[in-house]
Amino acid sequence: MDQWKEEQLRLLGSAQEEQELFELLPGLVRQLGYPYYRYIRLNPGASPWIKNNYPEEWNQYYQDHNLYVIDPVLTRARHSHMPVLWSPEIFAKDPAFWTQKQSFGMRHGWSQTVQHVQGPQSILCVARPKGEIDRREFYQKAGHILWLCNVLHSAAIRDLSSTPTYLLSPREVEVLKWSGEGKTAPEIARLLELNVRTVNFHIANAITKTGTTNKVAAMVAAIQSGAL
Repeated sequence: MDQWKEEQLRLLGSAQEEQELFELLPGLVRQLGYPYYRYIRLNPGASPWIKNNYPEEWNQYYQDHNLYVIDPVLTRARHSHMPVLWSPEIFAKDPAFWTQKQSFGMRHGWSQTVQHVQGPQSILCVARPKGEIDRREFYQKAGHILWLCNVLHSAAIRDLSSTPTYLLSPREVEVLKWSGEGKTAPEIARLLELNVRTVNFHIANAITKTGTTNKVAAMVAAIQSGAL
């Protein structure tokens, strides 16, 4: 997708304030085909922190009825980091909740959860009123949604007064840069004249050094620290 060039991904990764990211987020999500987004931060022992552009009437209804207690998206997020494509089965235990949510325009969407080694969880939901999300679209856009969720999560937990510096090797930096451009491990191996095992070794080292759990999160952490 033309809108998702390396420069825009770098813009997201280098934003220094959480507010900057939320100003960029609606436009980026809209480019992907979703007019609505919801970002949720789950902190142990506390109520969820939520920011979204859902209809105000739905937000008020959600808050007045404490729907976060029964929200199946939040329930699943606490137990799995896999993306959740919305369907009647997901909301089977409370069909009234699903019906009410759809009536406000959030009929088709999915949710992505991110949690680094420790700390709070972040969930990014995207939705639209029309157009079922098929598997092809889901696979095409899943990487973009995962990237956005990682960026928001990193900004949420980052201590801006003491942003860490990661000592990545030149090869680790090179591999992460190519990953940021959407290259797979076999493609990077061909470009750098390495074998796939070596590429994965460098990715694993970068993940360990940045204290993250996947290469997308490692790229975000490296960009925000200035290492990439």
